Amino acid sequence: MTKAIRIENADTSTHKVRVYRETKNEAGEWVRSDTAQPASLDTPTQMLTEYVHSGQRLVVEEVA
Repeated sequence: MTKAIRIENADTSTHKVRVYRETKNEAGEWVRSDTAQPASLDTPTQMLTEYVHSGQRLVVEEVA
């Protein structure tokens, strides 16, 4: 089942966040997309809408 997911930068700090899309390969391992650029959530209240399903997940990471 595919689900629409919203991720919001709900913090007022200057820390930047990237959201990566990963898909499951034939071996059942999660791999990051080589073609899709990560989404940036760099400003407060910025929001991203993406989709997840059994073969796709989203990974949220703070930029160092």
